[in-house]
Amino acid sequence: MAENILLGALRRYEFYSYCSTFIKTLYDTVTQDLYGDVHWEWSYSNTNSYAQPKSWNTNLNSIANQGTITVKNLKDPNMFFTLCMNASSYQINGNFPSVSKNYILRTGIKNNGSSVFPDLYTQLGAVTEIPFHTMDSTTVFSSNFGHTNAAVNVYWKWSLFITENYIFLFGEPQTNLNLAYPFRMYLGRVKPFEEEDPLIANDNVGIFSHFPHGLIDNDDELKYRAGRGYMRSSRNGTPNALYHFATSSQVPSPGVGGRFFISPFYVWHETEGARGEFQGIRTAVLKDASKYPDGSILDLEDERYYVFHAFNQAHPATNQQFYATNGTAYAGQPYFFDSALLLGGGQRVLLFEIEKEV
Repeated sequence: MAENILLGALRRYEFYSYCSTFIKTLYDTVTQDLYGDVHWEWSYSNTNSYAQPKSWNTNLNSIANQGTITVKNLKDPNMFFTLCMNASSYQINGNFPSVSKNYILRTGIKNNGSSVFPDLYTQLGAVTEIPFHTMDSTTVFSSNFGHTNAAVNVYWKWSLFITENYIFLFGEPQTNLNLAYPFRMYLGRVKPFEEEDPLIANDNVGIFSHFPHGLIDNDDELKYRAGRGYMRSSRNGTPNALYHFATSSQVPSPGVGGRFFISPFYVWHETEGARGEFQGIRTAVLKDASKYPDGSILDLEDERYYVFHAFNQAHPATNQQFYATNGTAYAGQPYFFDSALLLGGGQRVLLFEIEKEV
């Protein structure tokens, strides 16, 4: 049963799903008549070929279509996202069916009209895929092929936050905690630190997830110990530009006398420097979280925030692998904040800005 909360322009939804049912359950949740999304127009399809898994060593289709969602902003139809649930798979030999290995999300950030496809995947390849869980290499290439493990259909609790500027997904695995780490994904505008050239200003939109995008060189420390995502355009006009993001919030706020150490999600490029921050989402660590329980309002006079208690699971000690649809094993660390380590304890929270009524 989904729970839905209305806070003016901010909407919060909660629901549960398996990886295989995620797309359809998400769509059903946001299109309920009573709580229908007032900011975005959602569509669903279970026939999109990009959500139809194939084994990477054959053209065999033997796994059910996982579903596709499109999301179009009602105020700006140019702000548009595509989500396709796929699964990497392989076929041992011609005597066996194709075996699913990893549940994977393919994404897009362009409105291509009636032609619905995850453009990041089609233009940049499987390196853009976002895993729902990781895998050790032995679970794919076992010496006993007849007992090679299949994908883990993890059961998730989802929290979804929506405004006119962004969609934010926070998934907490309820099963398989040794392979599944908190799923986090921001789809929306980046608030620039300075005014940008009108030619690219409207392309200051991106997709950022818990697993660093673009992992090609696994030995590059920066590539797997920092959050990464794609922007529709860089400041020099490069399409599908790869950007890092990070916070600076590890030390707890005392929460007395109005002292709160609140950190934006800084979006930056290794040659450009910092470009901006996630629109309307920040983070902090509360020393005494009992004063601000999940769902409470933090009022700081100039700003008001909706408080969400973030499930704080430690990052793995080493790189984790997932198998993309091209058969390649990509390695990295499930990552969103600077570190899961909180210096001095406390509760990490996400703060969603609430617009004040004028």
